[in-house]
Amino acid sequence: MKYIYKIIFLSFLVFSTNLILTNDSKAACAVDVNGEITDVAANAGCEDEPTSYGVTIFKLLLCTANPTAPIITAVADLSDCTTVFENPTGSAVDLSPGASINLTGTQALPGLGVYTHGVVQMNNTFEIIAKKQFATAYNGLGAGGANNGNGVFCATITAADSAETGVAATDRSVCGNNTITAGTLTESLTSFDSGIGAAFDANATVNNVGGTGAAITAFLIDTNEFLATNDVDVDNLLGVVAFANPTNITAATTNIDISFFVTEGMSVSNDGGQMFLGSGPFGAIVTAN
Repeated sequence: MKYIYKIIFLSFLVFSTNLILTNDSKAACAVDVNGEITDVAANAGCEDEPTSYGVTIFKLLLCTANPTAPIITAVADLSDCTTVFENPTGSAVDLSPGASINLTGTQALPGLGVYTHGVVQMNNTFEIIAKKQFATAYNGLGAGGANNGNGVFCATITAADSAETGVAATDRSVCGNNTITAGTLTESLTSFDSGIGAAFDANATVNNVGGTGAAITAFLIDTNEFLATNDVDVDNLLGVVAFANPTNITAATTNIDISFFVTEGMSVSNDGGQMFLGSGPFGAIVTAN
């Protein structure tokens, strides 16, 4: 399964000395008059908002120029960037629709200047909780790829799976009637091109994310923060966003809003009659006042 679209950029709000994640969610999968995800959308693959999305953040930066990308022998050049949040052990956050979340760690305000890019360093593991209704009944995708229930309601299950080179998805969902309960799906991303017949891919780019005009590039990096060379080599994810509109921070600026939205926070697709649920991309909109 191709994960080229699976680009993550977490947004943040800088106000005085506080950094706060904000969430402005909008569903992306097409639905019918009954609010059910359509066959066309599920068969083609689409993105929708999860109930919650857990990530661990290590570092957030604002940049006055596009950082030089990491390569297999060198780290990304972040000399034009200012670190506004850092936690070496990571700050775990649960991104629920409409929530504001405080980051735990060292925080700092950026200096005056025009910021054109943002950078986030985060863990490559995501925790998703969601339950969706479909126009057609599907089988759940259970352990070992076996069917896990059948029905028009499908939800994430409490299990761990990976998006990696040459390995088929498993342990993803349960389907049934409205009484099924969503569990926490833990997904580890180790390649942007995953599944049977895939080739390892450590970076990917998406332009005009969510129609915002922003371009986002993500890199899978190793423990040295070099570009990873294979699935086993992957330690973290580095995301770089080119803002649609540069942000000018002046002496009169009182806060910087970089709104976080999960328009495509969960991927949804019919995989041979089984419902595949997984992580999807985020977007960011920047304003300063």
